[in-house]
Amino acid sequence: MINPLKLATLCIVMGLTACGGSSSSSPTNSAAATTAPTTNTSTGSTTTTTPAPANTVTYELKFTRTWERSNFPTNYPNGTHFSPVIGLTHNEQGRIFQRETSASAGIASMAETGSKTLLKNEISDIQNLGNSSYLIDEAGISGNSKSVSMTFEASQSFPYLSVVSMVAPSPDWFIGIDSLLLFNDNQWVDEQTIQLKVYDAGSDSGTTFSAADSPTDPQATITLLSSERADTDFTNGVHFTSGENIGFIKITLMR
Repeated sequence: MINPLKLATLCIVMGLTACGGSSSSSPTNSAAATTAPTTNTSTGSTTTTTPAPANTVTYELKFTRTWERSNFPTNYPNGTHFSPVIGLTHNEQGRIFQRETSASAGIASMAETGSKTLLKNEISDIQNLGNSSYLIDEAGISGNSKSVSMTFEASQSFPYLSVVSMVAPSPDWFIGIDSLLLFNDNQWVDEQTIQLKVYDAGSDSGTTFSAADSPTDPQATITLLSSERADTDFTNGVHFTSGENIGFIKITLMR
């Protein structure tokens, strides 16, 4: 004959054992639910989380000249070229030039002679102040070359790009990008083409491509190049009749 008290005790033990087996698998199921995509049971669609944008990325920069005798037929000088490219990625306080402001000694030297020495020192000072992290120091477009390519790094802390190169020969003229924003609306610019205009640094008063040195005193501000028709082909930085640019820069995000 079975003792009723022993039977009741056996049932309780079996019930506790069954409950313990169920709870041992719950952490695994919880982790799976955290990492798995969410499925909408009414439509059968799956929603995945968009990954956060990278903090640091690499871009390719390709600088291409379109300044040729065929499309700038008057006042076209001999020996045209662009000096070595120099620039940086920076924050809002790290810009190296701006229209309607006086050119720094480094920008004036670059625009008049193609030299990068003073401007590199100025960029080093910008970096020491914590306003830039990457120096761009690359070749220009010389002789019969049509383009030059380079890579550079940008980060969310330093999302602006500025680069310059002397238009040569010239008194103090240059092309450049001033503070192009590469990270916006929480995403990196995938690709962008910038048509380049010619700037007058305001440090030399020469009016033709091969003019002798004529320092401007007091120094004027940086403007888009405009001159008499007998002197150059440019008005507001572009060809005075066709509106054609002297070149362009294409920025491409590298994967």
